[in-house]
Amino acid sequence: MALLEVKNVFKSYEREILHDLNFCVQKGEVIGIIGESGCGKSTLAKLLCGIEKQNTGDILFEVQKNKIREIQMIFQNPIESFSPRMKIKQFLYEPYHYYEHLNKKEALPLIIEMIHQVGMNETCLDKYPHELSGGQLQRIAIARALIVKPTLLICDEITSSLDQIIQDDIICLLKQFVQNKDTSILFISHDLSLVQQFCKRVIVLKEGRIIEDLPIKQLLESKNNEVQKLISASYLNL
Repeated sequence: MALLEVKNVFKSYEREILHDLNFCVQKGEVIGIIGESGCGKSTLAKLLCGIEKQNTGDILFEVQKNKIREIQMIFQNPIESFSPRMKIKQFLYEPYHYYEHLNKKEALPLIIEMIHQVGMNETCLDKYPHELSGGQLQRIAIARALIVKPTLLICDEITSSLDQIIQDDIICLLKQFVQNKDTSILFISHDLSLVQQFCKRVIVLKEGRIIEDLPIKQLLESKNNEVQKLISASYLNL
C-alpha cells in the first residue's frame, strides 16, 4: 500500500479549482510538485495536511492514528508559523511536550541537538521571531517539523523568499534528512532548477489539473508543449 493515495480529488477554492487529481506517494519518496502561480499547488498542500477539505474524492493516508503528527507542513513565509510573543525555545519545546511528554529539562538537550542539525546555535533559543532573519526562521520551522519525525513532510515554496545561498543550504539540509530517515517529502515549487536538485519524480499542475507525473529525467525530455513552456519559464524564474 502506498503511504498516500489521492483519488479523484476535486476542490473549488476561491479562484483555484483542482480537477480530478490522482496520484500516489510511496514511503521514502521525494516528489516535486511544480506549476505556475494559481495552478493549485498550495491548495493541494492544504488538502493533504487537513487545513482544507476536498469537495469530492478521497485522500487516503496509511497512518490513520495521529495524522497531525505524521503529516508536517513547512510554509512559504516562515514568520506565519510563529507567535510573536513566544521565544524560539518555547516554540521548539511544544512538540516534545505534546508528543513525547517531556518536561523542559528533559527536552532542552534534544532541542539544542536539533538546532545544531539545522545549522543554528543555542543563542537563538532566547530570541523572539522578529529578532531572526527569514532564513534563520525557516531553519527553525524545519527543525520543529523534523522534531516529530513525520512520515510525510510537505514543503510549500519554502525557499522562494530566500536568497540563493540560503536556498542551497535549505536544500542540502533536506537532502541530509532524507538520507537518514524514511520520510516522504512533497516539495512544492515554481523553480524547476531547485526541484531537479532534490526530487526523483515530478508532478506538473496546470489550471488545477495534473498534466504530467514523471521521473525528473523523463520530464525534462517531455514533448508536451505545456510542460516545455513551464520548464522554460521555470528556468527563467518567471
